[in-house]
Amino acid sequence: MTEYPLLPVPNPGLDKRPKGGGGGGKIQTPPRARQRERLGPTFQRLRDVFDQNHDPVSLREDPLGIAPERALVFEVAGSIGDFNAALGRINGRLDFLADEELILDPDEDFGVLETRKGRAPGIRDDKPVAGRLYMAMPDTQALRHLLSLWRRYEAGQDAPRGFASWFDVFDHLHKLRAWGPEDRIPDETIAYLREELAAHDADAIVRVEVELWYEGTRVRRTEAQAGFGRAVAAADGVIVDQAEIGEIGYMGRLVDLPAAEVQRLINREDVSLAICDEVMMVRPQSTVEFPVAAEPLDEALPEPPGLERRLPPIAALFDAMPVQNHALLAGRLVLDDPDDFDPMSVVAERKHGTEMASLILHGDRNLGEEPLSRPVYFRPVLYAPGDGGNERPLRDRLLLDLIYRAVLRMKAGDAEGEATAPGVFIVNLSLGDRNRPFAGPMSPWGRLLDYLADRFGILFLVSAGNVTEPLAVRNFVGLIDFENASAEEREAAILRALAEQQAVRTLLSPAESLNAVTVGAWHEDGVPPMNGAAVFSPFADEPGPNISSALGLGHRKVVKPDIFMPGGRELVRVAAHGASGISLRLVPPGRLYGLRCAMPDAGGDLTREGLSSGTSAATALATRAAHRIFDALSDPDNGNLLEGVDPAFYGVIVKAMLVHRAQWGSIGRLLDQTWQPQGQGTHVVRRDGIARLLGYGRPAVHETMECAANRATMIGYGEIPAGEQAALYRIPLPPSLERVREPRALTVSLAWFSPVNVRHQAYRRAKLEVAPDNPETRFGVARLAWQPSDKSVPRGSLFHVRYAGERAVAFVDGNTLALRVFCREQGGALDQSIRYGFAVTIEAGEAVRVYEEVRQGLGIRPRP
Repeated sequence: MTEYPLLPVPNPGLDKRPKGGGGGGKIQTPPRARQRERLGPTFQRLRDVFDQNHDPVSLREDPLGIAPERALVFEVAGSIGDFNAALGRINGRLDFLADEELILDPDEDFGVLETRKGRAPGIRDDKPVAGRLYMAMPDTQALRHLLSLWRRYEAGQDAPRGFASWFDVFDHLHKLRAWGPEDRIPDETIAYLREELAAHDADAIVRVEVELWYEGTRVRRTEAQAGFGRAVAAADGVIVDQAEIGEIGYMGRLVDLPAAEVQRLINREDVSLAICDEVMMVRPQSTVEFPVAAEPLDEALPEPPGLERRLPPIAALFDAMPVQNHALLAGRLVLDDPDDFDPMSVVAERKHGTEMASLILHGDRNLGEEPLSRPVYFRPVLYAPGDGGNERPLRDRLLLDLIYRAVLRMKAGDAEGEATAPGVFIVNLSLGDRNRPFAGPMSPWGRLLDYLADRFGILFLVSAGNVTEPLAVRNFVGLIDFENASAEEREAAILRALAEQQAVRTLLSPAESLNAVTVGAWHEDGVPPMNGAAVFSPFADEPGPNISSALGLGHRKVVKPDIFMPGGRELVRVAAHGASGISLRLVPPGRLYGLRCAMPDAGGDLTREGLSSGTSAATALATRAAHRIFDALSDPDNGNLLEGVDPAFYGVIVKAMLVHRAQWGSIGRLLDQTWQPQGQGTHVVRRDGIARLLGYGRPAVHETMECAANRATMIGYGEIPAGEQAALYRIPLPPSLERVREPRALTVSLAWFSPVNVRHQAYRRAKLEVAPDNPETRFGVARLAWQPSDKSVPRGSLFHVRYAGERAVAFVDGNTLALRVFCREQGGALDQSIRYGFAVTIEAGEAVRVYEEVRQGLGIRPRP
């Protein structure tokens, strides 16, 4: 029996949403006469076609032209409040397609106006100009209307009623152009195509993944598919697989192209696919790559006891085909293999799925934890081909579509029958697309997970990805200089190197997903620490993120990774880097570090174990933690807070609890002291930079699952509509902390799954926040500096804030602190209430009876 069970939050009342929100920097834009000079030729060229009664479609022949039904790109300095609404006012069809973040170099026309305190307003700053790139598809009537608005703008006239937003667009317009070959075939795709041609002969067939523009009507989508089919045929290509997921605006094709056509794409010649209006992007086929597997260990640990009773699974693992009869997995997996990955997979090479399943079920076996009480639903999406290479997805299938159909089968059923695991609400997806590092726009993978999380209430746990390239460290002249440095000096230099190289060590999609919890790898495991002459640990004292763990932030600067979990005490080797400097190379786990788990064996030994590491292993432990949190919330001896709760709330409650005890700790202070962003930057820039490395930090999961004498954790949930309404919670405060100088802390976590609008620049449709009522004067605590900034926290679907202090204050409102949960609408109309999970912890020094006083304040009787 738990001595200090978890507590419920008091029932909320209704109140008004707090005032506030908005703000932003000012952008210097050119005067109207200068915009007429800069952009006039582009508009004039289009106007000439109409004035001369030429067929506007003839502009298609010129890749630099602007033609109806060709995607237009508006490059805007700053952003337009609701660009989608502006498009809707245009006569004709001007369909919004997508938008991306844009960074512009300052020039004589565009720049950032300095507004910092102590400086005169209106002074130019040299920092880059943040902007947005909007894409829309017009028809002839829409282009005519757009031209008429530009004619009035350049003539110095006022905007017609209802069209002021378009004059704002013209004021901030950096460039207007067509979506052309360089957009459709980005540099990373060119590099991939070159590698493929170099690795094969002249008659090779190269497979690419193509994403088409998702048109607004079925008729236009059918026309687009036909147009794309003709372009593929003209290139002597073959469409291998196709998928359409309307809810996320996705039309994908898997296409085989002959080498000659691939070379023309590399050259960006005006060939069929390069100028095909229906094509949004050509990319390498999605694939998955895992770190090198460890060697099996010789010594064996006792096998865990079997499951006492067969409860339905609540957690699922989508991964490579496992060794389902391994001693640690037998009877603990509900295997669903409709695609027959089992006969395709060589048992001795079923590595990743076996390791991940073991870690979810048993944790790091070196720590001797109890196995989970329920089996795990396992859906294979990769197979082990037996050639000594990586486990991989099916070559002739779009992996995105396979994941989509797997979730539908699990939660809603398919043509073969009813839902295979309707009770699952936690899904482990440790599959990062090696060919799609996150670069700003939300990937189709990310959009899919966000949609499925909202539709089914699924908490997706996604790995951040592993960066296996060496890390260059510039603070040392050479090897001798590095060896002579202290452990603290090395650590500081390594953290600076990570911060400086964050642009090339980014997340692997779908880790940018808004609604998922993205997991990074922390320098931690159950193997005794060791250093040697040839290898060493990057950290001097307290652990931090492994240097191979991919860095955030996510889409629209959302805090990512959300949390870090143990991913092995990763060791590195030092090597010379160029004429001066050093680089750090990862040492495979072997027997030196890692998380102990089940592994396959070439000789058929079904008890073999080894050491695994990386963000996949960390995500497996996060999935296990989520399961254990659910078990703790369901435990009659621990408050049984989920009794009678609609299962639709399980995902958001567990999501809030998973992050609730996360914090930066000493590694955050060290980063704050040793790393300065370029140009010093603002408080927000600095905190964003540190959040790229640390997210919300490493959660103390064991503290989440129960309270202590000096710590009370309260759990709640609810629904909130967008608007002025707020849910008002009055949290009881411990009377022992009133009017005394005693250290105390307050932690507040709020989680939800936001619906998304893939055709709106905001993307997220529901922005929730939780606001304590004057915590400094009502409870004597202030917001801690060692966490993501107050601007960063509200960007995602997790709101996690920590306060601390020791100020003596008088309590008011019946010894309670008011907390308001509210929802703002973003990304278009929000026609639904949003489910949320909510956790609050009050703690103080060991001598303060926080738990008993909060329990009494809640009116809960002590247990006998």
